[in-house]
Amino acid sequence: MELHLYLSKSTNPWFNQAVEDVLFNSLSPGQCVLFVWRNRSSVNIGKDQNPWLVCNTQNVHRKSLSIVRRQTYGGAIYQDPGHTNFSLMGNTNDINTAVVKDILTILIDKLKIKAKCNENNEIVIGKKKISNTATSIVNGNFMQHCTIRVQADLSAVDEFMKRQRTNDDETSSIINKYGNLCDSNPLIQHKAIEKALASACREHFSLIPQERILDINPLPDLPGLGTKLHLISSWDWNYGQSPSFHRQLNGRFTWGTIQLDLTIIKGTIAHIHCHTTSRLSILFNTFSDRMIGYPYQAKSVMPVVCTMMVDFGEKQHELLQFASWLENELM
Repeated sequence: MELHLYLSKSTNPWFNQAVEDVLFNSLSPGQCVLFVWRNRSSVNIGKDQNPWLVCNTQNVHRKSLSIVRRQTYGGAIYQDPGHTNFSLMGNTNDINTAVVKDILTILIDKLKIKAKCNENNEIVIGKKKISNTATSIVNGNFMQHCTIRVQADLSAVDEFMKRQRTNDDETSSIINKYGNLCDSNPLIQHKAIEKALASACREHFSLIPQERILDINPLPDLPGLGTKLHLISSWDWNYGQSPSFHRQLNGRFTWGTIQLDLTIIKGTIAHIHCHTTSRLSILFNTFSDRMIGYPYQAKSVMPVVCTMMVDFGEKQHELLQFASWLENELM
């Protein structure tokens, strides 16, 4: 059996996601891989999730964060450089949840923290979760990736994520539920976890890992990485693969009100039903018809509005007000 260690110097979340996918899909028999990386501030969503429903996309775009759709299932999670991510992967004969738990237990011991690994392979300190995990099994190959909060900005979760709230679910509940490793040991940083993970894998497998450092420039010569990165970073993948959904938008202007009922299929506007004042119904019904087939994003608005100016030049004021509002709503 071979043990391979890949360490990414890049914090580009699309690059790191592409590397993880390529490594997993190109596993050879008897090959085990540990991949460790960090991401810049971003939101990582599951393969079947809808970013408009699980993220606060307006805040995400205003702060220039990336939304990254995984090719594995699971929930959405906010990440920043205060998180350390790693994946363990290999054939199911060599790696499974029990193996990962043993490696995490060794990791905890090497970091000298008072923590434990629960039944979901999450690191817990007291009552606070320090990490999240997701598992994928494809064609006899196993992968479990783990996000460890080291020095994460927990206050950012409510700014960028949407959560189902209950009556007793307060804004502070995330901070009450989640914690950082630095709360237990302020000296722990990403490099220490990299080193401890490699040592834990070496101890478990009794193998010396073959180490490789990766960066986005120049692009590593991993099979299919360029193609995968192009897909992973595209709007069509991160937004266009979303399940169909409906959204109602309500605007109030000096000239009246407007309500748009939209149906979005694969990130594309499939139908709009418009409710507005009767004197502007022709204007905005025409706009609604012309928006069909455009991507559900802010930059789709002005091309349509510009064509509307030709036919409805006398309504320029209303159109520009409406366009400014709608661009903000579609962020």
